[in-house]
Amino acid sequence: MRKYIVGVDVGGTSIKFGKFDTTGELLQKWSIKTDKSNNGENIINDIATSIKQAIPLNEIKGVGIGVPGPVTNNVVLHCVNLGWGRKNLEKELSELIDDPEILVKAGNDATLAAAGEMYKGIAKGYDVVVLFTLGTGIGGGIIFKDEIVEGINGVGGELGHMQVDFKHNFTCACGKRGCLETVASATGIVNLAKSNLMKSKARSPLRRFETFSAKKVFDYAKEGDYIAKKTIDEAMKYLAFAMANVTYTINPEIIVIGGGVSNAGNYIIEQIEKHYYEMVKPFISHTNFAIASLGNEAGIYGCCYMVK
Repeated sequence: MRKYIVGVDVGGTSIKFGKFDTTGELLQKWSIKTDKSNNGENIINDIATSIKQAIPLNEIKGVGIGVPGPVTNNVVLHCVNLGWGRKNLEKELSELIDDPEILVKAGNDATLAAAGEMYKGIAKGYDVVVLFTLGTGIGGGIIFKDEIVEGINGVGGELGHMQVDFKHNFTCACGKRGCLETVASATGIVNLAKSNLMKSKARSPLRRFETFSAKKVFDYAKEGDYIAKKTIDEAMKYLAFAMANVTYTINPEIIVIGGGVSNAGNYIIEQIEKHYYEMVKPFISHTNFAIASLGNEAGIYGCCYMVK
């Protein structure tokens, strides 16, 4: 009997697996190391092997796989962090599993995290969901009336690369300048803090450190430090600007904030709302904001939703 769904979240360091029943209940989870040698040529084989060792194939209904790159029609266009170019994940994994009754589907990891939050997380019950994942970079996902938005070339939801900054000259990992993630990710917050320290003579405990984290900037902002407060205000204004543009595009019911930066909790929502409502008036008087609730498991829940 085909009674299980397997979710696979492929990261640059580890690959997370989840075994679900067909109602979306997580029954088991495990992980393996991501082998990025030889441009990640062993990754798909490692995934197939791990699934076969964990669950009898004749009990699996489907496998969903999330990867850190744009995906369209189950084909990843490129995954820089894994060393992949164009790769047909459905075809390759299906051939290795060698069971034609198992449905295999693939999607972008951040988009699937949004699906996971809509399926079993903080956004459950909402039809139009947008997720911003704020980490080293910024990922994103859009769910519109229960459908995962990929777009024609798989870049639907690549919110971190929206052009929002025309003042600074920070270079994004994608090679462009002005991307949201250069000014509102963990890296972006540090970029802004260093810039503000150079431009101002104001005292700040941040000056004691050669290097510091975005968390440190948040901590000092909460304590009232001028430079830290100015930095967070600027970063959240850029983020609110991006969120306002998304609002005018698809008018989401809820905007979810995930990733490591979201550990700042309600403070980050307060800072965003301070700018957001000025940008969306007079058309929008209320938007639901929430901190993601599924943490590192959001991706595997989204994979389950994709193939359920």
